[in-house]
Amino acid sequence: MAVKSYVVPPNQYMTFQPPNLPQFPPEQALCIGTLWPALYSSYRPKRGGHHT
Repeated sequence: MAVKSYVVPPNQYMTFQPPNLPQFPPEQALCIGTLWPALYSSYRPKRGGHHT
């Protein structure tokens, strides 16, 4: 049985930015595309998919 996973847009469960939300260091945030760990979702491309 294949494992399925879904990425839920953050606005579905976080309607506003809570105070004192943990943050990534600036250098790491630039590399992964978000400042907040709660909004981070890693991207795993499908097998065989090549992007240029």
